[in-house]
Amino acid sequence: MRKKKYVVISSITLIVIVVVLFFSMKNAPFDSSSNQSEEQAATVTSEAINETEEQAAATTNEEIIETKSVTAMEALRLGYAEAKKQTEEEPLLISITSTDDTSIPQERTDGADGTRDAWNLEFGSKKGNVLIYIKIDNGVAITTDVKKHDKNLLEKGHYALSDIQIDSSDAVKQAVEILGMKPGDPAIADDWIKGYHFTIGGYKTDPNSSKTRLQLRVMGISPNSPNRDNESLRMSVFFDARTGEAVNATEMTGYDKDGNTMWKNIELKH
Repeated sequence: MRKKKYVVISSITLIVIVVVLFFSMKNAPFDSSSNQSEEQAATVTSEAINETEEQAAATTNEEIIETKSVTAMEALRLGYAEAKKQTEEEPLLISITSTDDTSIPQERTDGADGTRDAWNLEFGSKKGNVLIYIKIDNGVAITTDVKKHDKNLLEKGHYALSDIQIDSSDAVKQAVEILGMKPGDPAIADDWIKGYHFTIGGYKTDPNSSKTRLQLRVMGISPNSPNRDNESLRMSVFFDARTGEAVNATEMTGYDKDGNTMWKNIELKH
């Protein structure tokens, strides 16, 4: 009887061990799979979050393009400082003009406050042995070319920064107030210019003389544009750069039979 009792106990113990092992083996893969799934999910989620953040950062960097528009005088000072690096001669201004030569899309409002993203400048020495070309792109002055001539045959510089007493910001304001000048519209190809543009340089004002007069020119669109032939009419107002006085204005009237633009002088109302 005692032996039989031990056999029964042994049998029960064996059964219990088998049952425990069975459930342990059954649950172990399940737990392992669950942990693995959770780890995989966490990894995928982390990667997705990181990718989303990187994409957002990239998009933000692409969308935020820093621009710095400057007035004519600000561009002149930047250009002069750059020109000084290129020569021991005193750089004197030949001309400066705003341009549409920029990677930033131009808008109708550009130049309305007298500032532009891009400018081209020419400086020369007094004796004509150095000629320097500079561009201003988003507030940065870049030398694009330097020419030197031992026999002083290059175009000479004429004007110091102190010769110019009016800036583009004031000139465009007067052009709008005096003549109702409008900005060029990028959506109208025939407007030719986008917004308002500016030039400072020497202009011949007397057809019987070779002498030039230092002027600041504001370019835009006539308030009479378009004409009856649906042609865009450009307009320019000239200011004496030394006094700031508006001295002359011209308005495009159309095209002649050869396709050349026709202009007329218009009266300034001070």
